[in-house]
Amino acid sequence: MAYTMVAEREQQTIRKQRESALIVLANAQVMEAEGWQVVITDEDGNSLPLAEFEAGISQKFSSWYKAKQRPVVPTTIPAPNLFSTPANDDAEPEAIVAAELAAEQVETAEVQEAAVQEIAEDDFETTETANAPTAEKAEREEIALDAAEMAD
Repeated sequence: MAYTMVAEREQQTIRKQRESALIVLANAQVMEAEGWQVVITDEDGNSLPLAEFEAGISQKFSSWYKAKQRPVVPTTIPAPNLFSTPANDDAEPEAIVAAELAAEQVETAEVQEAAVQEIAEDDFETTETANAPTAEKAEREEIALDAAEMAD
């Protein structure tokens, strides 16, 4: 095989060997887009990262293949501007925590102040009363019986 792609991520390694440089390149681009670290070994035994391999392919097939533009990834994280004036709506972390604690205390006080309602045992339904027909239903049945008697 002419080209070997080795992709590594965490403790996984995938190795693919192909004759076509373009097929290996396409596979490598997909793997890199999914977060794999990709290295391609060419027919001469040179191991190259994907960007360098693609640049070599674009030179080799310059009449019809153009390398894709890759976004520039910053290598450093910009620090906050210490000389700028802070925004008025930005609260200090201590103020945010203090406000949260105050709100929690208010909620706790409201719950503690709420009157606890006592429930007597005779407030609960028994199985007999729960399964008994309601008064309205009994009245309707009585009216229906009276109506049936009158009709006879």
